[in-house]
Amino acid sequence: MSLEKELNNTLATVLRNIQAETIQHFIQAQTDGTVAALPVGVSVTDLEQYLEQRRRYRGSMATTLITEFVEYVTATTDNYGDLPGLESYPCFVSPQTMSAKTFFNLGDVENPGHGDHHATLQLEKTEAYRQLLETNGRKFDQQNLAEWLEDWKDHLEAIAEDGAILPLHNAVAAVRRITIGTTAEATSETQTLSNRRSAMAEVEARNKDQFPCFLKFTCEPYQGLQERTFTLRLSLITSEKPVISARIVRLETAEEEMAKELEEKLRTGFEDTPVKTFVGSFNPGK
Repeated sequence: MSLEKELNNTLATVLRNIQAETIQHFIQAQTDGTVAALPVGVSVTDLEQYLEQRRRYRGSMATTLITEFVEYVTATTDNYGDLPGLESYPCFVSPQTMSAKTFFNLGDVENPGHGDHHATLQLEKTEAYRQLLETNGRKFDQQNLAEWLEDWKDHLEAIAEDGAILPLHNAVAAVRRITIGTTAEATSETQTLSNRRSAMAEVEARNKDQFPCFLKFTCEPYQGLQERTFTLRLSLITSEKPVISARIVRLETAEEEMAKELEEKLRTGFEDTPVKTFVGSFNPGK
């Protein structure tokens, strides 16, 4: 090895050591000696796992219950007290996903925190509401619709075309007794230079009972939100076999109202607390 190359290697080693020592002093000053800079590659190793306690409190809490979310957030903010930058705690509500998230150590512009201690609320649909949504746009045959009506009779009210309320057992019977009447006549005549065919078909639904044109479905859509009544419109499609389609009337409007109810419940729950509610989402970044 040449003298010049040996000097270059020695100089590089000295520079790496100086660099590692400088970084080590800086890290120790910032972390009370719980993070070390290693000379090999000048990588940083966190020694917090070997300490008796963490350097700071962090973690995440998740729940599907509004009351539990409000209680945990309120208790946690009380424990933080009046630390610099923690005079208020943001709670971001997402109407699209029926969820909310509160950060406890986000801090502010002058005293930014890590934002890695937070609580999340994610509402879950009830079983009844999930069943209702599954019917939206669905095409039933007679048996499937009759069985669905019987399964969810405690949540249902049947309405005739004229607005009269039908006993549910009558509505089920009407669905089961739908009949399709078909008459057809066809003639054809073939000549040397022409071919003529005519056909007539008539299809009609014959039903001696009043058919339910609307269904009122009442349920609690999400746990913690108020009970709501949804309207299902039933349409009879006449073909070889009767088919009944179902559609929820003004579903989007109901979803907007439920999102608004979630916002209001959280704002009410956090009254007289340092928690401030915003509509939207927030990513603390890295």
